[in-house]
Amino acid sequence: MTSTLHTTKKVLSIQSHVIHGYVGNKAATFPLQYRGWDVDVLNTVQFSNHSGYAHFTGFKCSTEELVDIVEKGLIGSLRIKYDAVLSGYLPNVQALQKVAGIVGQLCEGNENVKWILDPVLGDNGRLYVDRECVAVYQDILQNFKIFLATPNQFEMELLVGMSIRTLDDAKQAFKLFHKKYPRVSRIVVTSLELSEFLSNDTYVVAGFDCSASEEIFFYEIPKINAKFSGSGDLISAMLTDSLLGDRRCTQLSLSASLGQVLWLVTSILQKTYDLNIAERGPQDSTIDIKDLKLIQCRDILKQDLIPSIGKPKTIKI
Repeated sequence: MTSTLHTTKKVLSIQSHVIHGYVGNKAATFPLQYRGWDVDVLNTVQFSNHSGYAHFTGFKCSTEELVDIVEKGLIGSLRIKYDAVLSGYLPNVQALQKVAGIVGQLCEGNENVKWILDPVLGDNGRLYVDRECVAVYQDILQNFKIFLATPNQFEMELLVGMSIRTLDDAKQAFKLFHKKYPRVSRIVVTSLELSEFLSNDTYVVAGFDCSASEEIFFYEIPKINAKFSGSGDLISAMLTDSLLGDRRCTQLSLSASLGQVLWLVTSILQKTYDLNIAERGPQDSTIDIKDLKLIQCRDILKQDLIPSIGKPKTIKI
């Protein structure tokens, strides 16, 4: 008799953790679970809240603790079969090297395990980690099989060694990234401030499927008058779901997946903004929104048929 039991997709999410708020694993876990994933959560740090607040406290897990949990516990003893590994912030060079080595070997040994790598280095011109981590991430991207990388603009600049100020800069950066890191199958740069779009009050999210196209594609997104924390973590998690989830019979292209994810994430950001304005009153200047309203956005997260944010533009590489 043929089994009709539905197998739930399983992901190991290796990221930071905050007790209050929604960044890192807190921005990824609930949305993935709500969309049907079984999420194993490995917290690389435990902080009271994220560093965007005036004060935070907590601790970082040691390299030995992280390695033991993954290598001896989850993979060695329990022999858990993951469909995906989503990795984000790791607290130091040694932890990054060791954990990446384990995940890389796991993916090399089983082509069904997909690695979604968010190379968390910093943002807005400021490093969050030791500068040595830049070279370590470059080594990881060169030597391991990566299903999807999701740097922001600053991280992309560090990884390719050039500044990105214009659309042509972005094109050259994608070409250079593919040349330097041919084992990375897909890349999405989660936010780009480019001179051509500043007067439109928009930013750009761009991607490239290295195995399926010779074109980069990008979406132009209207800015919301706020600064958000955790939106990049949410994008990486929702791309994991869109590309690898079991809600559809056929896999979407990276371009189509990103269009849907951007609609979902932008809807969550807009609702988060609206709820903050309802609490604070109308604001003339850009407001600093510390945390996403993920629980209040359950109606957005539960949708099966997600529209696209629009039609992407393309540039031939």
